[in-house]
Amino acid sequence: MTESEFQSAVIEYAKMRGWMVMHTRPAQVRPGRWATPLSGNPGFPDLVLVRPVHGDIVFAELKKEGGRLSIGQKAWLTALKAAGAEVYIWYPDDMEAIVRRLGRTPS
Repeated sequence: MTESEFQSAVIEYAKMRGWMVMHTRPAQVRPGRWATPLSGNPGFPDLVLVRPVHGDIVFAELKKEGGRLSIGQKAWLTALKAAGAEVYIWYPDDMEAIVRRLGRTPS
């Protein structure tokens, strides 16, 4: 499974379970050059998932099997976690845990 296919599956399931989803996609800035046009520190997580009815917010970095975090991604995830955010690094093999987390309703 490619990272793109994995991401699509996670996004589709999240939306099915009532989550709002934020994901930025790269754009071609000139022939052969792709970039994600953002300002700020590099490495922001792939997904921000919010379920306002339950007061949930999740930041998730998605990686294909064997994929590794960049220095910027590590910095963002560490900072978000230190600020009390719910943070995940998810791989395709984590799909069962992802389904459990996104399907969970607070008690």
